[in-house]
Amino acid sequence: MEKSIAVLPFKLLTDEPDKQYLADGMMDAITVHLSRIKDLRVMSRTSVEQYRGTTKTTRTIGQELDVEYLLEGSFQKFGDDTKLIVQLIKANEESHVWANEYNSRWNDVFLLQSEVAQKIASELMVVLTPDEIEKMAEKPTENLDAYQAYLRGRYYAGQPHFSIQDWTLALQSYQDAVEIDTTFALAYGELACAHARLIFLRQDLSESRLEKADLAAAKALRLGSDQPRVHLALGYYYLYAYRDEDQALKHLEIAEKSLPNNVEILVEKAAIIVTRGRWEEYISLLEKALQLCPNDVSILTDLAEGYWVTRRFRKNLDACNQAIALSPNSTWPYIFKAFGYWSWKGPGKESHDALKYVGNEHEWYLFSWWFQEAGEGNFQAALKLMADTSIVWGTNTKMWAIPRSMFNAFVYDYLDKHELARTNYKTAAEILEEKVAEIPNDPRYHSSLGIAYAGLGKKEEAIKEGLIAEALLPVSKDAMYGLGILQDLAIIYTMVGEFDLALGRLDQLLSIPSWFTPLWPVWEIRFAPLKNHPGFEKLLKKYAIDE
Repeated sequence: MEKSIAVLPFKLLTDEPDKQYLADGMMDAITVHLSRIKDLRVMSRTSVEQYRGTTKTTRTIGQELDVEYLLEGSFQKFGDDTKLIVQLIKANEESHVWANEYNSRWNDVFLLQSEVAQKIASELMVVLTPDEIEKMAEKPTENLDAYQAYLRGRYYAGQPHFSIQDWTLALQSYQDAVEIDTTFALAYGELACAHARLIFLRQDLSESRLEKADLAAAKALRLGSDQPRVHLALGYYYLYAYRDEDQALKHLEIAEKSLPNNVEILVEKAAIIVTRGRWEEYISLLEKALQLCPNDVSILTDLAEGYWVTRRFRKNLDACNQAIALSPNSTWPYIFKAFGYWSWKGPGKESHDALKYVGNEHEWYLFSWWFQEAGEGNFQAALKLMADTSIVWGTNTKMWAIPRSMFNAFVYDYLDKHELARTNYKTAAEILEEKVAEIPNDPRYHSSLGIAYAGLGKKEEAIKEGLIAEALLPVSKDAMYGLGILQDLAIIYTMVGEFDLALGRLDQLLSIPSWFTPLWPVWEIRFAPLKNHPGFEKLLKKYAIDE
């Protein structure tokens, strides 16, 4: 019978919040050791994060995670000494199976991690293979200062919501680790991933950023080709830096051989294959991951996105509601809930209520609320959202980069206030021309510039920019983020009066998995000029949704 366990977030024995990364690092290392055991199902770190500081009983946690055992721990490092207190609990009985206090030297930390993992396996009566024991005994580095820097990086990179500040701190910590120990393969792997993620999220598309990612990846592979977590990091590197799915999957398969129960591998596989448009496999992998880690908010949120794009709106709603029930402070479940309603029923009370939980500091706040208000016909509210002239971008995310002034132009255009619209399109075009010159390989800026040019009546230039964007990021290259570029090209064609070409792009969006539904261009004001075209209603009827 398969055994199952969740390692709950370790507490810090001292009142030093800046040392929490050490307790988290100890928890993470023991979790990784346990996930090497073929006959043991181990909950992912993201699954257990929701129980940090919880008052729920161990029985409740066990039921929610569908595991037999829980490991609780507390850790402290003081000078060169450490204290680790661990308790293995049988969840449904709320009884202690085993508990121990370890007092050791910091330089024995790797031995301690291995010893605890092996003891847990013994208490669970799981027989370890010689290879599993050998792998647990391996040290990622001989330099403990480098290891501490690496743990700081893992701490910042593991924060629940991406922020450029946290990711920059993570990157610097990994950089510190490899400078202290120039042979630290795992730190090089994470450093490569950190550089590459800044590229993937379009925070830095410079050649120097790519060169740094490449250099770190090469060193990681040269120094740690036999380390599964190095290959896990390199999988992300190839996906983030190059969108090279073949190489990413290759490294994941290598990692999976030594980490058979690592849910992160399933989730990363899903992230890779979805770029190819394999949405059914994406959903299948995530549903399998959710079986291994029930009630994982991150997996539920990814599933909500998959259900939304494949137009399974009731499933999208269920996944969002499950995630919200588990983690009411997580923002993305509310956003995907609102987006799902937009596709299914259009902006209305349901989506409005969901967006109330999106804080105004969130990068999608202005974008989501503008479309909500404009979609409901609340145009003054939409203009008010973009009234802060100190804010250049209405949205600048991985999907779109749209200046604040262009959102205003959309409203003025729809309201036939064409001079005001033109002034705002001109402001947007000037901003975007600078960005295109600065970063010519970013499709978002070309796409938005094409829309601005269309608003200014520059038909040829508008179409040219839209086609450049499509060539840089076609749907065939990225089945999610290419959708935004395809939609923008449809908008450009609509604005310049090329209605047949616009309908052709909408036909494509409706024929493949996307958020686009027959209802979408009805409420989306940028498609208003299409409504009188004879092919418009015909297209909507062709793709009518029963649900």
